[in-house]
Amino acid sequence: VEDGDGPAAPRTCVVNEAFVRRFFEGRNPLGRRITEVPDEEAPGQASDCQVAGVARDTRTQGLRGDVVPRYFVAGAQATSVLHSPTLLVRTTAEAEPVMRAVRRAVQQVDSSLPILKATTLDEQMSLQIAQDRTTARLVVVVGATALALAAIGLYGLLSYGIARRTGEIAVRIALGAQARRVVSMILRETLCLVGFGLALGGALAVAASRLVDSRLYGVSPQDPATLALSTALLVLVALGAAYLPARRA
Repeated sequence: VEDGDGPAAPRTCVVNEAFVRRFFEGRNPLGRRITEVPDEEAPGQASDCQVAGVARDTRTQGLRGDVVPRYFVAGAQATSVLHSPTLLVRTTAEAEPVMRAVRRAVQQVDSSLPILKATTLDEQMSLQIAQDRTTARLVVVVGATALALAAIGLYGLLSYGIARRTGEIAVRIALGAQARRVVSMILRETLCLVGFGLALGGALAVAASRLVDSRLYGVSPQDPATLALSTALLVLVALGAAYLPARRA
């Protein structure tokens, strides 16, 4: 924006990269003219402007989905209240004194200019992700509960099954089998059974994770660390459920 970009000057604008991809399809946008046609939700006069530059894509409406095509005009050339300028101030000091200083500077330029809202980036981000944080906490609670129930059920099922083999274990030892070999045999059988279950359950979990892909941001639905930790926990529970009853028998 230059000082000459006033109401009487030819209207110019800057478009973002998403605007170029959607409306220019690889053509050079500089120097071309675009026309804004008003609709029922944003009444006003049709206006056009010449593209003077391209800005990088930024997210202003949400964290998900594709970046919305946007164009930016000089504040003095705005034709609608929808074009009200937004000031972004970078500072290393406390936010509140800086916002008071900005308010005073705006009022010195024009005391009739309304300041609709002044907020920090952290506060704005908190509003954007408030629902996501609540959903994430609920998912963590539900996931932890499901993992705990799976571990308890796995331990109970395996320990009960091995406890029923006490007679078999006694016969093997009576025939000369070493206790260490019997325990190793039971652990191998348990690992084979658990490995088959984990392979089947892991495939189903990966397939089902696509259902929550749209609710995630910055995290893959097939997070390797989460899958590895849950698998390791179930394997440890299975080994404990197999070793302790076998050792007692």
